[in-house]
Amino acid sequence: MRKILMILVFALFTLPLTAQEDTNDEWTIIQPGGETICARGTPYQFFVRDIGETNNLMIYFQGGGACWNAFSCREGGTFDDDVSDEAELIRYARFDGIFDFSNEQNPIADYDLVFIPYCTADIHSGMNQVEFPGELTINYNGYVNAATALQWVYEHYDEPERLLIAGSSAGAYGAIYHAPYILQQYPNAQSVVFGDAGVGVTPVGWDVLELWNIFENMPPFIPELAQVDPNEFTPSMLYQFNAQYFPDVRFAQFTNAVDEVQIMFFRFSASGNTVEDWINGMYAILDELDQADNFNSYVAPGTEHTILGSPEFYTLEVEGVAFIDWFQRL
Repeated sequence: MRKILMILVFALFTLPLTAQEDTNDEWTIIQPGGETICARGTPYQFFVRDIGETNNLMIYFQGGGACWNAFSCREGGTFDDDVSDEAELIRYARFDGIFDFSNEQNPIADYDLVFIPYCTADIHSGMNQVEFPGELTINYNGYVNAATALQWVYEHYDEPERLLIAGSSAGAYGAIYHAPYILQQYPNAQSVVFGDAGVGVTPVGWDVLELWNIFENMPPFIPELAQVDPNEFTPSMLYQFNAQYFPDVRFAQFTNAVDEVQIMFFRFSASGNTVEDWINGMYAILDELDQADNFNSYVAPGTEHTILGSPEFYTLEVEGVAFIDWFQRL
């Protein structure tokens, strides 16, 4: 049964947690230390909203661009490279949409939330240090940072009843990349994995993924991923094989049909890539994934990028289906 809302378009490491600080808005800053680090060498930290008296948990992977050469990795380039400013972290946590905990429609208002920030330009999956021309060193340390945050989660949350693993933009890839480890940790939870504006339209065998070294930490218990040939890999395989391995877990994606940010990075990824190529690739990926009984997609018109932190989380409707209703049915 077809579940995509079509819109025709024209044109883990165990490291000591060294410090934490309570904020004045229900958030706790966690400074894990150890081997965590941001792209340019600044400290890494994540934060937690623990409301108590709940057995529901959301793990959210933040977005923030990517880089893979001296130009894109330059100062002021196409990614966020620092999360050391606590005020900045709190700003991210005060997004609208699903982060508006005062909204009576919010489906996760009664969830604890672990917010995994992003500062490594590698979709939360890298484990490499690269020196580019011009004395430019980038720490692709996203896997270590996220795995460290997740180790903290495992130590503080024994067995959630409901579990939402989600991410926006680059964080959408982080969510699906780390999902198998999280799902293995919590096999009895009623789980949903949700990717917001990260469909994964890339060249087949895109060599940037090897630069980041994402294949080093593929889940060893999913053979199709553990043994994948980097020259044949596409990010959509993460959804395909996770959905096969975890048939009782719901997997889902949202995207706008002409998402200008996803298109921008797609055009950066290889010369000659066009807007039409991305649109066709996006629909082809979602059509294929939609064949799985435990996968759903929602495609909306427009060029916007991400929905989880947007007021449209509550107001968007396509062909008579309200996004918030669709999301709650996952």
